[in-house]
Amino acid sequence: MKRAEDYASLAEVRAEIDRLDRLLVPLVAARGQAVLAAARFKSFAEVPAPDRVEQVVGNVRRLAREHGADERVVEATWRAMIAAFIEAEKAEHIRLHGPPG
Repeated sequence: MKRAEDYASLAEVRAEIDRLDRLLVPLVAARGQAVLAAARFKSFAEVPAPDRVEQVVGNVRRLAREHGADERVVEATWRAMIAAFIEAEKAEHIRLHGPPG
């Protein structure tokens, strides 16, 4: 993994960001499929799962420390991603099971 001081130009930085995005997006897609699968096993009320959210955030903060990432950035990224996935899971739950109530 390159460190910030290893880059020689903005063009090189941007090329690396684009390369990393090509790796990250398929992983986000795979995570999304797992989230949608969870809708089959939960009631609509269980979708937000706040205890699980905090468990995941704790896990990724630990991983951030292990890999030298900024924990605040990782946490903020995961919280935004989780919030978006919760909305996707709610929609999937409604698609599979009908509206709640």
